Amino acid sequence: MSQNTIPLSEMEQSPSAKWTQIGDTYRGRIVSMDKRQNTKPGSGEPVFFPSGDPQMVWVITIEQANGERVALWAGNGKYKAASGSGEAMLAAIGTAVRAAGANAVDIGAELAVAHSGMGEASPGKNPPRLFTAQYRQAAPESVPVDLFTT
Repeated sequence: MSQNTIPLSEMEQSPSAKWTQIGDTYRGRIVSMDKRQNTKPGSGEPVFFPSGDPQMVWVITIEQANGERVALWAGNGKYKAASGSGEAMLAAIGTAVRAAGANAVDIGAELAVAHSGMGEASPGKNPPRLFTAQYRQAAPESVPVDLFTT
């Protein structure tokens, strides 16, 4: 791709997943992935670690069975559950990928992510959401009949 083009995937915005209660689940086929700097909800301001380094997240867009796309903002962290169970979304996806026998998250694979608990809140912050996930590798593409020799 040349420097003069913009991939369509970078021009389209999918709504972000809404995690309002434990049990909320999103399932679908992975259609895009992008690593970007995390932003504050509402203001869109970039988020930095105390060291000044940018806080990065993976934005994984899935297409649900109804055809609607939703963006999952997968950050990492280590949290102790205050209620329910689970882990940071990125860690939960990693656990699911390993359980599926895969070594990477691939476009075309199926991903399900469920809000499964709440972590302990740090002073002055909202408690982190905890997640569980399931991953199914993409089926290998079928090889059509060799059209050159028939």
